[in-house]
Amino acid sequence: MNRSRRIIRTILCTSAMATLLAGPALAWPDQPVSMIVVAGAGGGSDFTFRLLSRELESQTSQPVNVINQAQGGGIVGYTTYSTAKPDGYTMGQLSPFAQFKILGQADFTADSFTPLSLVNVDPSAIHVGVSSDLKSLDDIVAALKKDPASLRISCGGTCSASWDIPFISLMMAEGIDVAKINLIPASGSAAGLQELASGGMDVVLCSIPETDALTDAGMVKTVAVLSSDRLERYPDVPTAKEITGKDVTGGTWRGVAGPAGMDPALVKEIEAQLKVAYESERFQTGMKDRGFGTQYMDSAGFAAFIKGHEAQTKEVMTALGVGSE
Repeated sequence: MNRSRRIIRTILCTSAMATLLAGPALAWPDQPVSMIVVAGAGGGSDFTFRLLSRELESQTSQPVNVINQAQGGGIVGYTTYSTAKPDGYTMGQLSPFAQFKILGQADFTADSFTPLSLVNVDPSAIHVGVSSDLKSLDDIVAALKKDPASLRISCGGTCSASWDIPFISLMMAEGIDVAKINLIPASGSAAGLQELASGGMDVVLCSIPETDALTDAGMVKTVAVLSSDRLERYPDVPTAKEITGKDVTGGTWRGVAGPAGMDPALVKEIEAQLKVAYESERFQTGMKDRGFGTQYMDSAGFAAFIKGHEAQTKEVMTALGVGSE
């Protein structure tokens, strides 16, 4: 009997020691999660992260509350989640951010965030109002060559970022004095497109899917997309290269990140949940139905990707003579 007790005691002690050595089991999430979107309601970022958050809710049975914080071109939103407690309960959208530091607007670097997963990549496109005198990309180029400051051009969000950098590069290739171009920030693409539809803007730079409702309503026309090839969903929209002969491409990307300093084990757990949400039929179908591109990278791949983003942004903006570090 005593021998049996010693065996049981040994098993229990060994099990307890193994548990201590392994550390506490993670179970994320066991409470509501905040998902910060650094753009206004109604645009592509809002749609993407509401779709993704719905899938996270479905598979974890915990609320994932989407909070739009587009103020300051998204700086408010980035600040909210990058300074939060690194416990996985406040995450947010990570999209092109390197311009903020270069322009002296904020101090965000790749080290300010814990990248979790990339979920979306989309090319920039050039849009005009249907009633505008501008009917084509050639018209836009001609107007800017005559007077670089003559057009009111919405960046579809923060300027010197994803939507306008490739456009500015194209205008440079056309010999336009880009320093004089009138770029106007907006609180997301939806706001810029509403201004375009009402005549308050001449051009909006953003992805094509974000214009679907206004295009269907006969209010907005897309004159070119800054991609290598025409998009499958929009076969009638020519590439900028087809029109100008200049092979300039670019656009935006969207991923999920948390504040710096998150525990690697927690990162792996959240990354796994995000991958399931990304691969779900509803997310894939929803993105495809809206024409948004899907592309996945895990935490490590996304971390390398944003380092490349920083280097590329610095190179382009230095060439443009914009900002300083």
